[in-house]
Amino acid sequence: MQPRILACSLAPLLLASLAHADAPTELVAGSVMANRWSLGLSLGSMGLAPDHARDNQTDFTVGELALRFRATPHLELEVSSGGGQESSDHNPDSLRVNTVMLAARYRLMPEAAWNWFLTGGFGAVAVAGHDATDQQRSDATQPLGMLGVGVEHRFEHFAVQAELRGIGVGKRTTTTTVETPAMAAAAAMTTTTTTTTTTTTTMPAQSGGSLSIGLSYYF
Repeated sequence: MQPRILACSLAPLLLASLAHADAPTELVAGSVMANRWSLGLSLGSMGLAPDHARDNQTDFTVGELALRFRATPHLELEVSSGGGQESSDHNPDSLRVNTVMLAARYRLMPEAAWNWFLTGGFGAVAVAGHDATDQQRSDATQPLGMLGVGVEHRFEHFAVQAELRGIGVGKRTTTTTVETPAMAAAAAMTTTTTTTTTTTTTMPAQSGGSLSIGLSYYF
């Protein structure tokens, strides 16, 4: 799902929220604090590019599952896990992205059915080959930061939302040491020596963004 297609899908939702901006505020049926937990599922598109090579962007089709808790009427805490596949067609070496994140949302009008929110969080992201092992994905993990804005229309238990995020991925340097034993014979005596090889790998800082639409269930 490309950002242009998502933008067309989000347009009616954004226009509807703007249309309600000048109208009397429509309230959620019952206080938002009556159902403080929620499960959210979102689908969208994410793009990441190295900071030193902005033209080398990789686009992913992603999904995310989130568990949220309403700490106060304005503040919502979130833990989420997501992932997806590179958007390129017929590429046997396509990449996969996986994310985990802790985040918070600040609701501007918490009791309104239409409400905007600001969001921010941190976590980790791994970009590796489709067939990468768990160890390879662990080695490819980099720190992740996120800031975003979104709009939600909430009913009593269900809500639909659109969210735009800016993403920053920190640089990570890993050092791997491999010891290789070697046999040597000298004057009728066999000795064992060890050769040590050290490899340093640097994963560059990246940045990008994501656009998604989602559905939440409040309980």
